[in-house]
Amino acid sequence: MKYFLLLSLILFSIICKDKEKKNFKFTTNIKVSEVDTNDDKKIDSRGYYMDDPGNFRFIYTEVDKNLDGFSDYMVWLGSSSAPKLNMQIKDAIKVHEEEDEDFDGKIDAIKWFLPNEYISLVQRDKNKDGYFETTVYYNFAKIPVRTEIDTNFDGRADQILWETRAELDTDFDGVPDKFLTASTKLILEDLIAKKIEMKSLNKKDSWLLNQSLIPAEYKSIIGSGYN
Repeated sequence: MKYFLLLSLILFSIICKDKEKKNFKFTTNIKVSEVDTNDDKKIDSRGYYMDDPGNFRFIYTEVDKNLDGFSDYMVWLGSSSAPKLNMQIKDAIKVHEEEDEDFDGKIDAIKWFLPNEYISLVQRDKNKDGYFETTVYYNFAKIPVRTEIDTNFDGRADQILWETRAELDTDFDGVPDKFLTASTKLILEDLIAKKIEMKSLNKKDSWLLNQSLIPAEYKSIIGSGYN
């Protein structure tokens, strides 16, 4: 967050120097603001922005968090669709975020945002093979409520977990056919790993296929009847 705020301040200072109003030019130039956030005389953050007077806005930010010379945190930015009256710049909002969380040179997490920094979902590559097999969905309270895992890497989830319930597609046909319940998600994961306590699942009883069955506290922004 501190990088995002710092780059926003730099952009605002640029805007205040030129208040001319005009439309976007075709092939508008992209400029770069470079920041040393910890005063160690090394640039660790860069913000890329459109430089049309009266239409300044950030579009992308990259950060070298561990100061090894490589970007490990990247954010794509949009602008608020409901700006305050007479603002020189629209509020910047996150749209898409990628992060190398363990600084090994590979992206581990991809986050997708809605306005007001609501996280709609996070994709994760847990086994470092370049395929993001795990997707975590969030609710409007910004809490993760559903996890989907593609264990056979065919492009669709075959394990769907809520906090106390899991549904499994054991024949990989796109339809859950087994389910199990437990008091916690951790126990669910253990039961799935051991392949025990699974019961047959009828389509009409599937939470995934019948979103109205999902309790309110487990409803995600995406894929629970809201969208």
